[in-house]
Amino acid sequence: MTIEDVYKNWIDVKKRQVKRSTLAAYQLIAVNILIPHYQDIDISTIDKREIVTFMYLLLDEGKSKKYCVDILIVLRMILQYASEDFDISMHEFRFKMAWPSRNMDEKKKIERYTPDEFKKIVDYSLENPSPRSLGIMLALCTGMRIGELCALRWEDIDLTNRLIHVSRTIERIYNIENSKTEVVISTPKTISSDRYIPILKEIFPLIKKFQAVSKPEYYICTMSSSYSEPRTFRNYYKIFILSKVKLNHCIKFHGLRHTFASTLIENKVDVKTVSTLLGHSDIQTTLNIYVHPSEGQKRDAVNGLKKILK
Repeated sequence: MTIEDVYKNWIDVKKRQVKRSTLAAYQLIAVNILIPHYQDIDISTIDKREIVTFMYLLLDEGKSKKYCVDILIVLRMILQYASEDFDISMHEFRFKMAWPSRNMDEKKKIERYTPDEFKKIVDYSLENPSPRSLGIMLALCTGMRIGELCALRWEDIDLTNRLIHVSRTIERIYNIENSKTEVVISTPKTISSDRYIPILKEIFPLIKKFQAVSKPEYYICTMSSSYSEPRTFRNYYKIFILSKVKLNHCIKFHGLRHTFASTLIENKVDVKTVSTLLGHSDIQTTLNIYVHPSEGQKRDAVNGLKKILK
């Protein structure tokens, strides 16, 4: 029995267990990566050594470490299914992949705007209000993902308690059965991503004015019953930053989320609170991405030794 044989049964089970976007990701990995590689191999012969070799082959081909982790996750699930549902005797495959150490990776710098650029974006949005500029300002002041922002409706805004309820997301997924993409509106990325975010006092009056002339079911970024697709909104965002706010550079839209989180950390907001506002399911994610000592903090730490030298 091959991986393809097991996959056909496994994917039918997964259709009842996961979101469509997650299912689509599993299908792409299985059909494009795993099945072609293991097409002539008996699944019972796949062992740890073979999997490690396969993972490093993918890395050598230029696949990112994150993508290889995703591939490994899907492979493990299929092997587990084969073992439990087909009673196939498997080699031990519950192992932790030994990836190259961090010092071998190129250090990635988090894209973010400076405090001055942050202020320019907010000031321009307040002085030149429009649904789309409001959306960009909200992303910067709440840390929402672009799919969450595009799915946000006025009914999600609680003016009384000054809270935004993030309860859905918009994303374009690939349907492997008809080789087409489609836009779906679904629940957020994780359970933790369904969250409430306080509204910044300085932007509350503008939000209140917009809501007064809208309908609860209207999308915030369009002020209509039609949503703005994330890729369309990204295109507008670039024009907005370079041509309207007139910054000399434009970081990725996700950089607005990084800017929000980094700014909170720099202002000594505790990591657990930042993690909750971002909708991270694991506080470790927040720690790994955003919590790094600044040069000033490192200098202060070393200068603290002077107390014992007096």
